[in-house]
Amino acid sequence: MQPDQGSAETLETARADIREAVMTAFCAALRDTRLPPLALLELAAAAVGSVYREVADAHCGDQPCPCGWHPRLQADLEALQAALALNATPAPQADLARMAVLGRA
Repeated sequence: MQPDQGSAETLETARADIREAVMTAFCAALRDTRLPPLALLELAAAAVGSVYREVADAHCGDQPCPCGWHPRLQADLEALQAALALNATPAPQADLARMAVLGRA
Protein backbone atom coordinates (compact mmCIF):
# COMPACT_ATOMS: atom_id res chain seq x y z
CA MET A 1 0.00 0.00 0.00
CA GLN A 2 0.99 3.60 -0.42
CA PRO A 3 2.13 5.53 2.67
CA ASP A 4 -1.14 7.52 2.59
CA GLN A 5 -3.54 4.70 3.36
CA GLY A 6 -6.43 6.89 4.41
CA SER A 7 -7.89 7.31 7.84
CA ALA A 8 -8.25 4.43 10.29
CA GLU A 9 -12.01 4.77 9.90
CA THR A 10 -11.79 4.49 6.12
CA LEU A 11 -9.55 1.42 6.37
CA GLU A 12 -11.86 -0.24 8.90
CA THR A 13 -14.92 0.44 6.75
CA ALA A 14 -13.20 -1.01 3.70
CA ARG A 15 -12.01 -4.05 5.70
CA ALA A 16 -15.52 -4.71 7.00
CA ASP A 17 -17.09 -4.27 3.55
CA ILE A 18 -14.64 -6.63 1.86
CA ARG A 19 -14.93 -9.22 4.65
CA GLU A 20 -18.72 -9.11 4.43
CA ALA A 21 -18.62 -9.58 0.64
CA VAL A 22 -16.23 -12.53 0.94
CA MET A 23 -18.25 -14.13 3.75
CA THR A 24 -21.49 -13.72 1.79
CA ALA A 25 -19.96 -15.30 -1.32
CA PHE A 26 -18.37 -18.08 0.75
CA CYS A 27 -21.61 -18.96 2.53
CA ALA A 28 -23.57 -18.93 -0.72
CA ALA A 29 -21.02 -21.19 -2.42
CA LEU A 30 -20.96 -23.52 0.60
CA ARG A 31 -24.75 -23.77 0.54
CA ASP A 32 -25.07 -24.11 -3.24
CA THR A 33 -22.14 -26.43 -4.02
CA ARG A 34 -21.67 -28.48 -0.86
CA LEU A 35 -17.93 -28.34 -1.55
CA PRO A 36 -15.67 -28.66 1.50
CA PRO A 37 -14.88 -25.34 3.21
CA LEU A 38 -11.16 -25.60 2.50
CA ALA A 39 -11.81 -26.10 -1.22
CA LEU A 40 -13.88 -22.92 -1.24
CA LEU A 41 -11.23 -21.03 0.74
CA GLU A 42 -8.64 -22.11 -1.81
CA LEU A 43 -10.93 -20.74 -4.54
CA ALA A 44 -11.23 -17.48 -2.58
CA ALA A 45 -7.44 -17.26 -2.32
CA ALA A 46 -7.17 -17.89 -6.06
CA ALA A 47 -9.69 -15.10 -6.65
CA VAL A 48 -7.63 -12.69 -4.54
CA GLY A 49 -4.54 -13.69 -6.52
CA SER A 50 -6.28 -13.07 -9.84
CA VAL A 51 -7.58 -9.69 -8.62
CA TYR A 52 -4.02 -8.79 -7.58
CA ARG A 53 -2.72 -9.78 -11.02
CA GLU A 54 -5.39 -7.75 -12.84
CA VAL A 55 -4.82 -4.67 -10.65
CA ALA A 56 -1.03 -5.02 -10.94
CA ASP A 57 -1.30 -5.28 -14.72
CA ALA A 58 -3.37 -2.09 -14.78
CA HIS A 59 -0.56 -0.31 -12.92
CA CYS A 60 2.16 -1.29 -15.40
CA GLY A 61 2.90 -0.59 -19.01
CA ASP A 62 2.86 2.53 -21.16
CA GLN A 63 -0.10 4.18 -19.42
CA PRO A 64 -0.04 3.09 -15.77
CA CYS A 65 -2.70 4.19 -13.32
CA PRO A 66 -2.06 7.75 -12.05
CA CYS A 67 -2.45 6.69 -8.38
CA GLY A 68 1.29 6.07 -8.13
CA TRP A 69 1.23 2.47 -6.88
CA HIS A 70 3.91 0.27 -8.42
CA PRO A 71 3.44 -3.47 -7.98
CA ARG A 72 6.37 -5.41 -6.53
CA LEU A 73 5.41 -9.05 -6.91
CA GLN A 74 7.65 -10.59 -4.25
CA ALA A 75 7.02 -7.94 -1.58
CA ASP A 76 3.31 -7.82 -2.39
CA LEU A 77 2.98 -11.62 -2.14
CA GLU A 78 4.81 -11.56 1.20
CA ALA A 79 2.41 -8.88 2.47
CA LEU A 80 -0.63 -10.88 1.29
CA GLN A 81 0.72 -14.09 2.86
CA ALA A 82 1.45 -12.29 6.13
CA ALA A 83 -2.08 -10.82 6.23
CA LEU A 84 -3.56 -14.26 5.61
CA ALA A 85 -1.42 -15.89 8.30
CA LEU A 86 -2.11 -13.13 10.83
CA ASN A 87 -5.86 -13.28 10.36
CA ALA A 88 -6.10 -17.08 10.16
CA THR A 89 -4.14 -17.73 13.35
CA PRO A 90 -6.30 -18.07 16.46
CA ALA A 91 -5.88 -15.33 19.04
CA PRO A 92 -4.02 -16.53 22.13
CA GLN A 93 -6.31 -17.35 25.03
CA ALA A 94 -5.81 -15.30 28.16
CA ASP A 95 -4.48 -17.25 31.13
CA LEU A 96 -6.20 -15.87 34.22
CA ALA A 97 -3.55 -17.43 36.48
CA ARG A 98 -0.86 -15.23 34.86
CA MET A 99 -2.82 -11.97 34.67
CA ALA A 100 -1.87 -9.08 36.90
CA VAL A 101 -4.43 -8.20 39.54
CA LEU A 102 -5.74 -4.71 38.85
CA GLY A 103 -8.05 -4.20 41.78
CA ARG A 104 -10.47 -5.78 44.19
CA ALA A 105 -14.05 -6.77 43.70
